[in-house]
Amino acid sequence: MNTQQLLCFICVAEKLNFTKAAEELYLSTPTVTHHIKKLEEELGAKLFIRTSKMVRLTEAGGTFYSDAKDILMKMEISQKRAQRIAVQELSFIRIGCSSYAELELLSPVLSDLQQDYPQVHPQIFLEDYFYLQNLFYNDQVDVLFATKDMIKGVDDCIFKKIKDAPLCAVLPDGSPLSQCQSLMFDDLKESCLINVFPKFIPFFQYNYPLQERMEMHSQTSLHMVCENDQVGILLAQSGYGVAIMPEFCIPWDVKGVAVVPIAEKREDMEYGLAYKKKSKEKYIRYFVEKFLQMHSANRARG
Repeated sequence: MNTQQLLCFICVAEKLNFTKAAEELYLSTPTVTHHIKKLEEELGAKLFIRTSKMVRLTEAGGTFYSDAKDILMKMEISQKRAQRIAVQELSFIRIGCSSYAELELLSPVLSDLQQDYPQVHPQIFLEDYFYLQNLFYNDQVDVLFATKDMIKGVDDCIFKKIKDAPLCAVLPDGSPLSQCQSLMFDDLKESCLINVFPKFIPFFQYNYPLQERMEMHSQTSLHMVCENDQVGILLAQSGYGVAIMPEFCIPWDVKGVAVVPIAEKREDMEYGLAYKKKSKEKYIRYFVEKFLQMHSANRARG
């Protein structure tokens, strides 16, 4: 399927006349007929009913008409976008996040980036860990918010640690446990536990020690699974239970809840920013260094 075939099809579909379509496209009628035939062969469907007296669309042709228009429009938009980028000499920094809380950290860094590198535009990918890993491995993401386990085996990768990330319990304000400095897992055995879908939480993908405890709890007690960190925190705020998630998934200024570390014997995950060694663009290292500086300053003030 190519652009010429789509143009011929759309023109014939609108005029219901092969000769008039050929004249508008500055092609011969046999050429238009050839393109339509090839398109029908590729689609495996007849697009027109054609007699000596009339031309009309088949059911398949009528359905394909709107799709063909949409395809051509998207191709035109993509072409214009590529031309604009080339003319304006734009560059993009592609940032991978798996948590809404991470998005909240980006604003001040991106503001500085826009001032110092106005030709660089951010593209933000908010996806699950498996999808982000694939993008990063295939050089489709420049900077990745990640745990160190997540990028094991990537030899050409630089990891800048932000902090050790404990697993935390997010409890509604007023909960008897909200005043505790830390919690053991047994303290939560009577609670409804709220988990984020495992593909978004790396703690439950790398044989984390508490994974088995979480699975046992789900077999004997009420257990809820939600699609993302925001939903988990909302449910905890509303009193439905205790949300279990890594500290980096929890906004520092979240209201209506208490955040208490789970203090069982554990291995906190190293959490930070990852980028490829071969990245030569100065704005990528600028972004990483600026983010680390801002995070360090915020921790010192906190």
